[in-house]
Amino acid sequence: MPMQETDQKLVRALELVGPIDPEIAESWATLEARILAQALENVELAEQRLRKVQELVGDGALVECA
Repeated sequence: MPMQETDQKLVRALELVGPIDPEIAESWATLEARILAQALENVELAEQRLRKVQELVGDGALVECA
């Protein structure tokens, strides 16, 4: 893959995941690994938030929205 295309994909991936947590940045050697680790962290945080929202409003609210 040409370098410019790779750079564009990495820039887009960074836009999607948002800022990289400093702890993740220190733990992973490559930018690609950091992006994937941050994406996984974002998913885990989203799942925690979803569980909290479900506790607050109940699972029935999700069924009503569908």
